[in-house]
Amino acid sequence: MRQYLLPGTGRFYKVNMHSHTVNSDGSQTPEEVKALFKSRGYSAVAFTDHEIMLDHSDLTDDEFIAITAYEYGFDKSEENPLSALYEGPLKTREHAEKVHLNLYSKDPHDTRMVCCDVNYIWGNAKKYRTTAKYVGGDGHYVRKYSVEGVNEVIRAARERDMLVVYNHPNWSMNTADLYCKLDNLTGLEIMNGDGGADSDMEDVPHVYQEMARAGKRIICVGGDDNHSKENSCLAWTMVKAESLSYGNLMNAIERGDCYASCGPEIKELYVEDGKVTVKTSEVREMHLHTAGRRTDHIKSADAALTEASFRLDSTDFMFRISVCDKEGHHAYTRYYYFDELKEQI
Repeated sequence: MRQYLLPGTGRFYKVNMHSHTVNSDGSQTPEEVKALFKSRGYSAVAFTDHEIMLDHSDLTDDEFIAITAYEYGFDKSEENPLSALYEGPLKTREHAEKVHLNLYSKDPHDTRMVCCDVNYIWGNAKKYRTTAKYVGGDGHYVRKYSVEGVNEVIRAARERDMLVVYNHPNWSMNTADLYCKLDNLTGLEIMNGDGGADSDMEDVPHVYQEMARAGKRIICVGGDDNHSKENSCLAWTMVKAESLSYGNLMNAIERGDCYASCGPEIKELYVEDGKVTVKTSEVREMHLHTAGRRTDHIKSADAALTEASFRLDSTDFMFRISVCDKEGHHAYTRYYYFDELKEQI
């Protein structure tokens, strides 16, 4: 019996999961960000300004959703004037590890931040220090740069019924010793448009693989991390939902009814008769990845592939699909687990 892994009904909505505006360190207003992304076919943008979460629902209309969110940071840099707040060894800013998390509110009007230190709100967001809303504590939370410290913030966000995505691990100089110990995440930013424009390291399927093999069941998303018009519309998340609404998008993302892309389209994905089938826009490569060394692929010199089926083996445990088009742009599905499947492999 055919089981759709990306829902067989509804439609795909193009979403930027990571953006910055003049409210933190971006160069565009929220209105300008909306106009740009809407003109490029996007249905939603998550406004993830640094350290401040604002309600932008005035930008929402019948064709566009403004997602309420913010980016939460940990920093080991000795050049940071607040370095005394952090535990652990300090390094120079250029080589310092960081951890950045995007925290998404499932209620567009709930802007309460977790583990908040109002004195840490920086850049243009400083003007919101006196009006910042937070839950728990007195607004002077001490951030701890450690696995336990990051997990404490993730746990607080999840208890506040937020979605939490771990951002750009390569830019952050993180290693598996950290990210494979992060608990309760919703997902990983598997591609970062801004970082990808400057290097070839911000697609991080290897990080996703390591986290999955460490037992972390998380989705993967793409986002721009745009700070200007020039580094916009480079990476996105395609979300399959019945209709365009705030609740539908957030629920679909939480379920993993989505994939990350910077080019190719994944139009259908389903399991039937012991095989996984993927249908796409024209690409040159399609790959099956599993929990172990067993993989499979199909390639076309003329980049005219639009469909492939891969046999699943009972030892695979989990699998995901990646595709690559003639320009070298990728799309990545999340990992799917055999206990999610209706038929026995």
